[in-house]
Amino acid sequence: MSVIPGELVELDGGRLVLPTNADPAGAGHQKIGFRRLAVGLDVGGRGDDPSALVIIRAESRPYMTGRGWQQALTPPDYVVVYSETARLDEATDVVEWVGQKLQKLKNWHLTFDATGLGAPLTSMFHAAKIPALSVSITAGATFSRKGNLARVSKQVLFENAAVCLQNGTLRIAGGLPEREKQALMSEIQSVEYAETSAGNLTLKAGGRGHHADRFSALTLALIGETHFQPARFETAQLAGYWG
Repeated sequence: MSVIPGELVELDGGRLVLPTNADPAGAGHQKIGFRRLAVGLDVGGRGDDPSALVIIRAESRPYMTGRGWQQALTPPDYVVVYSETARLDEATDVVEWVGQKLQKLKNWHLTFDATGLGAPLTSMFHAAKIPALSVSITAGATFSRKGNLARVSKQVLFENAAVCLQNGTLRIAGGLPEREKQALMSEIQSVEYAETSAGNLTLKAGGRGHHADRFSALTLALIGETHFQPARFETAQLAGYWG
């Protein structure tokens, strides 16, 4: 396989690199980016409350800075590339539905709402050998993780999505079917602050008598990428330094 200098190469696990043509000087400056899929699942109930699946393509690309062999990474970019809802009465049906979608993907990670109706899915995904991060949605404004279990407040979920939408790091793909795009945009626009009985402000989505299943799935996919993906740490030796 011939590699064109400056052309990105995708390695296993969705890692992105620029070829250095085996030059040691170039290899010492190589930065490793990524291209992967963040999958979010909001588990619905019976009747008019569907389950929703949203897929976000996350990408950070290495590039040449123009200073010799020096490379840098672009800021992470998140694009909603898929959205779907399904009315499924049984938890086994949800696991099968999600599993069929994931079989067609590569370099993905799944985050789902394990609060309430989603609670049984933690063990069911494990039994089906589908790696998944189970999120219990809480009050307050904190998040934490232990193994494949996480606790995230609704405020963190919603505000994370709002900030990424506002600064342009999160976008909706132009190729998303118009029906799904309009439904998702409508749910995003329905998010608002509301006062609880205790007098605290909380974020709500969907409005009275409505659901915001796609938006909830979007926030889960995004939080799985922005807060719970392992960071890559690199070490390097300083040149020309005396201390």
